[in-house]
Amino acid sequence: MKKQKYGRIIMTSSASGIYGNFGQANYSAAKLGLLGLANSLAIEGRKSNIHCNTIAPNAGSRMTQTVMPEDLVEALKPEYVAPLVLWLCHESCEENGGLFEVGAGWIGKLRWERTLGAIVRQKNHPMTPEAVKANWKKICDFENASKPQSIQGWSMVA
Repeated sequence: MKKQKYGRIIMTSSASGIYGNFGQANYSAAKLGLLGLANSLAIEGRKSNIHCNTIAPNAGSRMTQTVMPEDLVEALKPEYVAPLVLWLCHESCEENGGLFEVGAGWIGKLRWERTLGAIVRQKNHPMTPEAVKANWKKICDFENASKPQSIQGWSMVA
């Protein structure tokens, strides 16, 4: 891909990786780990026109047909996932580093949000659990949240 200055990579994650799921800790960890790999590949490949995106498909399959009603398996055909993959692989698609949920004819893009947070450490004072507690509402307030795009956004607070 590097030699030809072009490539498209699609990682397959899962809603279990994004949100977690009872009894699937190992599977969830592996599937979210793919997102971290995909994000790094997207950054590294950008200069060579190599794009990497992640899909979290909800599709009926042989694996799920024993745990899903037949009509749900039918509504979640893999054929409803394939068009997104084909578009993301197309040479004219500029999407890079995206995360998409897809299934039953619906597609949605996900993104991270970060609260404004609070500076809890005060100059010449130790940082304490009490200070964290006192600032907890600010730490968790998403009203004016930002949407970070890279690791560099975090380092601005240090």
